[in-house]
Order: sequence, then structure tokens, then C-alpha cells
Amino acid sequence: MIDAGKYNHRISIHERVITKDKHGFQTISANEPPLLVCHANVKTTRGMTLIVNDTDFEKAYTNFTIRFPVTRITRDMLIKFRGKIYSIEYLNNVDEANVELEMQCKEVTH
Repeated sequence: MIDAGKYNHRISIHERVITKDKHGFQTISANEPPLLVCHANVKTTRGMTLIVNDTDFEKAYTNFTIRFPVTRITRDMLIKFRGKIYSIEYLNNVDEANVELEMQCKEVTH
């Protein structure tokens, strides 16, 4: 049985759109409307953990765990959460049970 209360943050999953700005630089944006809007359990890597492990702060990941969706999610998609955009770096079907999907993501925008 899944505790529905742990999924307390609303996220949206979008297709990735790569465009060029007026200066010719590529920018990554999320296509509207979203493919999936759902609730997730969100965990970030603590700063102290990064310092103790002597890790670069750019390697800090945010972990989004959602109920296993019917819509297929790939690493080419983006997540919008609280005005920030995250790229999906790793997908994990928790215990291969098709109950929860864990997504480790890296922030694209600041």
C-alpha cells in the first residue's frame, strides 16, 4: 500500500524543445502543454553531503518519485517544479514493481 500523503508536490513533465536565441545560442525549454501533471515526493541532495563527499555542487541532483505512470517517460523529457526546469538524468522503476518511478534530475535553469 502506498502512502498518498508522501506525494505532496505538484510537478509537470514536458517534451524538450531546443531553440536558438537571437545570438545563435541553443536554449532548452519545455514544450507547452505538459504531457503529464502529477504529484511527487521531492528530495534534494543536502549541501553538507556534497561537502563531506568532496563533490562538485554542479553534480547535485533532485530526486522526484511519482506513482508509476501510464504515459511513457524518457530521459529526453523535462520536469517543471516551482518555476525551475530539470532534465531527467536517470529513471528507476523502484523494485521493478511498476508501482513507483524514481527520476534523478539536474537543474537546467536557476
